[in-house]
Formats: sequence, C-alpha cells, structure tokens
Amino acid sequence: MDANTSTALEQALTGMSHQELLNLIINLSSVEADFRRILLANVSISPQILQQQPVSPQVVKQFKRDISKFFDELEERGRYDDYYDNEYDESEEYSELDILLENARTLNLVDQIDVFWHIAICGNEVFEEGEFFIGTPQIEEAICLYGEAVTRLDLPHQQKHNYFDVLIDALSWNICGYGEVTEAIEEALDKICTVPEDFRYLIQKFENSDYERSSDLIAQYYLELGDDENYLRVRQANLEKEKDYLQLAEFWQQKGDREKHLETLEQWVSDLVNRKAQPQSQLNYLYAPRYSSLEDSPILKRLAEHYRQQQDDANYCRIFMTLAEFGKTTLDLYKQIETLGVKLGNWQELKLKLIEFAQASSTNLAEIYLYEQDWDAAVQLAQQKANSYYEESLRILVAEGVKQHRTEASIQIYQQLVQSHIDNKNREHYSIAARHASAIKSIYLSVLNDSAAWQRYITDIRQRYPRHRALQEEFRGL
Repeated sequence: MDANTSTALEQALTGMSHQELLNLIINLSSVEADFRRILLANVSISPQILQQQPVSPQVVKQFKRDISKFFDELEERGRYDDYYDNEYDESEEYSELDILLENARTLNLVDQIDVFWHIAICGNEVFEEGEFFIGTPQIEEAICLYGEAVTRLDLPHQQKHNYFDVLIDALSWNICGYGEVTEAIEEALDKICTVPEDFRYLIQKFENSDYERSSDLIAQYYLELGDDENYLRVRQANLEKEKDYLQLAEFWQQKGDREKHLETLEQWVSDLVNRKAQPQSQLNYLYAPRYSSLEDSPILKRLAEHYRQQQDDANYCRIFMTLAEFGKTTLDLYKQIETLGVKLGNWQELKLKLIEFAQASSTNLAEIYLYEQDWDAAVQLAQQKANSYYEESLRILVAEGVKQHRTEASIQIYQQLVQSHIDNKNREHYSIAARHASAIKSIYLSVLNDSAAWQRYITDIRQRYPRHRALQEEFRGL
C-alpha cells in the first residue's frame, strides 16, 4: 500500500464512528477468511465472554462432522499419494484444519474442549490404522488449546480428574511417537495444574503408570509442590540421562549448595565412563551419547568452564578427554588437548588415547595423522578405505595432504579413484574421473616435474577406452 492510499484510508477510518468501525470489522471477518484468521490471532477473547456464548450441542455436532470428514478425506488422499511414494512429512499443516481450529476458539469453553479433543482423537485414529501418516502440528495445537480451555474454566480440583485422566490415557496413543504430540499432552497437563491437589493427583496417577517419563514428571511435580525430600528420593533413584543429572545439579545450585552442584555434574561423567565398561549388550543407546562439541553437553560445558575459571588444568584436560572419548575427536579438540597435555607433561600418553578415540571417524583420524606429519599412517588409512565408495573424500584428503611428502602414494590413490569411476561407465562418473586425473596431472607437472610420465598415463587411458566416446570427451584437454 503506497503512502497516499495509507493516509487516505487512515483519514476515512478516523472519521467513522465506533459502531461503524465495529460493523466493518465484523462484516470483513464474516466474508474474508484470511482477515478473520489475523483478527483471531491478535484479539484475546476473555473467558467471561466465551462463557456467555451458549452451549450448543448442534454446533458441536456440526464441528465434529466437519472434522471427521476432513480426516476421512485426508486419509483417502494420503493413500492415493502414497501410491506415488510421496515422502511423509510430520510437520505438514493443513489450511482446512486451521479454519476449524480458529472458528472453534469462539465457542463456549465447554464446547471448545469437546471440539479440540475430537481433533486429537481423529488425528490419532489415522495413526492407529498404521497405513498412512499425517502432519502433527495442528493436532498438537488442538491438544494445547484443549488444556488452555480447561484451565480457563477455572474448575475446582475434583472436577479436573476426568480431564487429567483423558490426557494421561492419550500418552499411550500411537500418534505420540510422532512430532511433538507427547510434549503437547504434557504441556496441557501443566496448564491444568493450578493447585497442590492437582499435582498430588498426577503423582498418584503416574506412580501407577508405565509411561516412560513417569519418574521425570513425578519429580517435576514434587518440585512444584516444594517437597524437596520426595523430589530428591525420586530424582536420585532415576538418574539415567544427562538431563536428569543436570536437573538435580540445578536443584542444588538453586539451594546454594555449590559442592553438591559440582558433585552431581561430576557424577554424570563418572557414570558415563562406568557404563562404557559394561558389556555392550547391557548398554542402552541413551546411556552412550555422542557429542560433536561442548555445546552438545550442558554438563561437560559447565564443568569445562568451571575448571577453566579455577585454572585447574588437570581437570580441564580431563573434561576435554571425556568429550573426545564420547564425541568426535576433531583436529581442533586434539590441538586443545595437546596444549594442555604439553603443559601438564603427559602429552604422549594423551596422544595415544586420542588416536584410539579418533578411530571412530576416519576423516578425523586422517586429519590428525596429517597434522602430526605421520604420512605413512595417513597413506595406510587411505588404502584401507580403497574399496569404500563412502570414503572418497577421505582418500582425496590424504592424497592432497601427502603429495609433497609421499608423492607416489598420492598419485596411486588418485589413480585408484580414476579407475573406480571409469569402471562405473557413465558420463557423470567419467567427469569425476577426469577431475581426479587433473589432480594427477598437477602432481606430475608441479611436484615431480615429469611431464613424460603424465603423458604416458593419460595416453594409456585413452588407448584402453577408444570406443568410450563420453569418456574421451570428458578427458579431452587433459
């Protein structure tokens, strides 16, 4: 909208009475779905106004019919799409459902609850079938709106039981394995919980539930109640994942107990190491995280910062070694530990361990070998991966890294790559083979200064494949 139009419109609206403006907005919201959506998103309708809306079983019935029809049609459409192998996207949203959600928010709160939960039920039924899956964001929104509507009713504790039970039962739905449906259900429970009796009721329910996060929720509810004794009992009996230890450490931090805060963080590190020593069959993958950096582990990051501030190099180094053992032993991390190890006088011992940890990533290991100028180890690693299609970048890394020091080995690696792509017999691979051949040419001319050897190599390729026109075209100019 240009400035003139905006100014004229502002002047016209300013001259209208309150009732005229109101009528204009109501009329626009009645006929323009986009305008109504924006309006509802920016206007908060109070519970008092919503409660003045009449409870209307007929309106709710029509909403439910529309919702069921939407999911039935979506399922039919999905089966047709699946025939063409359309990729499933759990984040996909549907404009038709947006309109139903928006309109339902203007109903009486009791009717809202009925409609929103019907959306959740219909969404789960699609997943119960097991043949077709849909996006979950709007189902998650419906669940959150359900919890919000129940909260706005401002019910006494006893009248909330049914709503709690409905949500807890939903935690076993098939749809909970997708998107953030589980999080939406837990959020709805949190919204409805407003008085101590609510938390105690949920504690009792989850104590008799096989929901995998029961202990986490029970601990959380005890925290809300300010019941430190029972919180510690539950939390300390269920320390499994890093976030469990972190939550307990933050509890001690809030209590001002720095010693127990640090002790709990260190307990996670000790348990991490101890679990690695157990037989692999007893290890749950949740107990063996793989960190890419300190940013991936709140606990290791906090400990590293603590020991850095304390200038405690031994423990600072130990935390970095833990990161290397349970994460990626990158060259940057290797260099950081080298600096500390040299300062502490135990670098050679640490170096052997780091190279062992780096075995998990051939690329990281190759970078370390090249940094250490262990050319033979780097070449041997590349040759071990000679038959691996997925390690081509590693072999190029080594070939480039050793070409000044193990030139013949570098040429051999590139020659193997050239031949493997030629053997694939299509233009795309011939093009890649030509790029590798160009690297060989560079080594022959720039490093060995032996143009005759290069000519023998490239002539041999051309003579071996005289009828491969695409190959000859890709190699032209070399």
